[in-house]
Amino acid sequence: MKKSLLLISVLSLVLINPIASISGTQDNKSSQILNKLSKTYKTYKSIKASFSISIKNTQSNTSVKQSGTLYQKGKKFRVNMSGQEIYCDGKTIWTYLKDANEVQISKFDSKTMDINPSEIFTIYEKGFIHKHAGQVSNGTKTLDVIELTPTDKNKPYFKVKLGIDKLANKVKEMSVHSKNGITTTYVITKFEPNVAMSESYFKFNAKDKPGVIEIDLR
Repeated sequence: MKKSLLLISVLSLVLINPIASISGTQDNKSSQILNKLSKTYKTYKSIKASFSISIKNTQSNTSVKQSGTLYQKGKKFRVNMSGQEIYCDGKTIWTYLKDANEVQISKFDSKTMDINPSEIFTIYEKGFIHKHAGQVSNGTKTLDVIELTPTDKNKPYFKVKLGIDKLANKVKEMSVHSKNGITTTYVITKFEPNVAMSESYFKFNAKDKPGVIEIDLR
């Protein structure tokens, strides 16, 4: 079966599984910023976010760039990119590879994923120690930089950095630093909350892809 590098990178990162509060021994500045951020995101019923991905491998000195759109509603999500589409209704995940006209069907288990695309905006809420790492300028915007260190040392990454728009109180950037030398950076280019989305939008419909090859891995 064909597998996409970008599929692996998206699903192997960890991005929403909210908890009631951010606890533990944390940096006070970062706690204030993240608690405020969490309250804002929890008011959204759905999210549509356009993004760009940059994957850099320091060992092979190679890089890959692509853009796409994430649709998220509760535990359901959909990711559209140029070479593939990912659908998840919270129980089943479909990965459609356009060049092969092939869809891989699996049971969805968030526990087996290091980073869940539906959690891109609330990754910080569980399993991390966080600290404020200063501010940076991004065009006309000022971003607060928050460094997250996973409490589970078996994770394939050792650090996640968030760039939070200070004025808009939204995640603008996220970079995941993996132990294998790969850094994956997401930049949110457009953010739209509370967009109307039907439940069927998060399910793959074979009728929409004539001749599609279905590979059921459940």
